[in-house]
Amino acid sequence: MEKNFSMRSQIKACGGVPALYINGKPYAAAAYMTYLENFNKYNDFANAGYKLFSVPVLFSSRWISITDGLTPFKKGIFDEKGSPDFSLFDEAVEKILDACPDAYIIPRVNLSMPLWWELENPDELNKKNGLPCRESFYSQKWRNDAVQLLRDFIQYSSTCRFAPHIAGYQIAGGNTEEWFHFDMNGGYGECAKESFREFLEEYHPEIEYRGLPDITLLDKKTDYFNDEYLTYYTEFANFRVAEAISIFAQAIKEETNNNVVVGTFYGYTLEVTNPLQGTHALNYILNDKNIDFICSPNSYIGVRSSDMDWTEMYPADSVRLHGKMCFQECDVRTHLTLPLSDKSPSTDPHRLLSAPIWQPKETKLQAMNEIRKSFARQLIKGNALWWFDMWGGWYADDDIMKEMAVYKNIYEQSLTYSDRGSKAEVAVFVDESAYKYLADCSRRCIFHTQRNELGIMGTPYDIYDANDFKSVYKNYKAVILLEAAKTECMKNAHKLCKADNIPCITTSEQKEKFTVNELREFCEKNGVHIFCETNDIIYVNENYLFIYAVDDGKKTLNLKKAKSVRELLGSDYFNKTSTFTLEMKKGESRLFALE
Repeated sequence: MEKNFSMRSQIKACGGVPALYINGKPYAAAAYMTYLENFNKYNDFANAGYKLFSVPVLFSSRWISITDGLTPFKKGIFDEKGSPDFSLFDEAVEKILDACPDAYIIPRVNLSMPLWWELENPDELNKKNGLPCRESFYSQKWRNDAVQLLRDFIQYSSTCRFAPHIAGYQIAGGNTEEWFHFDMNGGYGECAKESFREFLEEYHPEIEYRGLPDITLLDKKTDYFNDEYLTYYTEFANFRVAEAISIFAQAIKEETNNNVVVGTFYGYTLEVTNPLQGTHALNYILNDKNIDFICSPNSYIGVRSSDMDWTEMYPADSVRLHGKMCFQECDVRTHLTLPLSDKSPSTDPHRLLSAPIWQPKETKLQAMNEIRKSFARQLIKGNALWWFDMWGGWYADDDIMKEMAVYKNIYEQSLTYSDRGSKAEVAVFVDESAYKYLADCSRRCIFHTQRNELGIMGTPYDIYDANDFKSVYKNYKAVILLEAAKTECMKNAHKLCKADNIPCITTSEQKEKFTVNELREFCEKNGVHIFCETNDIIYVNENYLFIYAVDDGKKTLNLKKAKSVRELLGSDYFNKTSTFTLEMKKGESRLFALE
């Protein structure tokens, strides 16, 4: 059959922010997805106006997480060697189209290999505690075979009757589908040896290969380790993952004649502190023309505390700077969230997903305010989003779904504005390469923990990888360098700030973290506009302002100039003003249009 490319998707600037376009027009990239398709709420979201969906596509029925020990969510297309079962994909897509006949779908394609492949290729697997542990990302055979399975799937999905509905692909793999090494230890072992030797020959020819380094040095309770050879291994352990993702993205682009967007989970610089998990080569991905969007869940720091800003896990403004769309997984728990073991006992028979992060919210009101907070961040930052209804039914409430419909309308309206970009006057910089110098110490957590104070300092900030420093630093009134290690990028940033008299503060060995008062004082001293003096979560751009109350009390919001302030959810507040005061309860969320 001929491939059907009657639709075309791409990422282009919309109001200054990279956004999804379908058939030449900006498209509201607000989607819905569930793992447990038998408990889907496709009808609810279709009735609320949602027309973009995602669906899990598994190449094998192997579990997605070795750390949780879960059994598979569904069968894999390639479980039986030589007999792919594409009807599994058809059935999943049909469920969506039954609810929304004009839907567009971005499948999440998990490239994990089937059991028969593991049994045939024992030398291509990781080892964990001496036992086989899924495919190694260093295996060339894995790459070749996975690419072939991927091409087989894309050839099918591009020729089947559903092809006009497929708007792109999200590449997934590794532990929890987020491209962590399956052994969660840098793929350390036999499979790494030849690949590491080749890496050194190609990228560091001055370094003699002498086997694998001693990675136990990373577990020492000290700030830095002094083994240069080990830094090359940590660089390698991340680079090879990004390289594999790039290979898969290229295969999809080739099979689709570059007609659809391709993205991936990756680049968790702000969240994952272990340098051996594989996610710290974002700059490689940012320079890959075949990758159009980057994904992460909302931040999990503080056990997803209600009082914290749920940021992206990657330096999002570097992603935007490189013309790629930020696509956020909004897996917000609600009062209706049930343990996986209750919804699907066969998947979690030992109740392993029972930690506080998986528990329901105490009240519907709390859930609705947290959903609002998540939506408002994506709206005002210009992110795409999908509501990840993991086990199904999390949002199956009339009041929640009424708001979901409003969110969709607000998001569509936002695409009509000529200026959707950030107006932050503060830039924060991190350097993903710092992790390769750090042992198991508090300095690993500098990027991780400082975001709490940044999120409540009363003014928005943009966050970049330090590789982009020279391109953007002059656009800001003040700079904050989260320096975990004295990398070349950070040294250069210091020099440029000093040479150009750009106000700058830096974390150091003596000062690992700034208080919110220190951050706000630094901003005010250097002419940065403060929108709110209380320690609450603020998002703001030219078109919207949002506040989430961390504590009870009065909140005074100061705009730069008088605007018409109109509340969008739950109230008819309207005023033309530059300053207004609200009485708010802890955990309350309010979103305003600025006109």
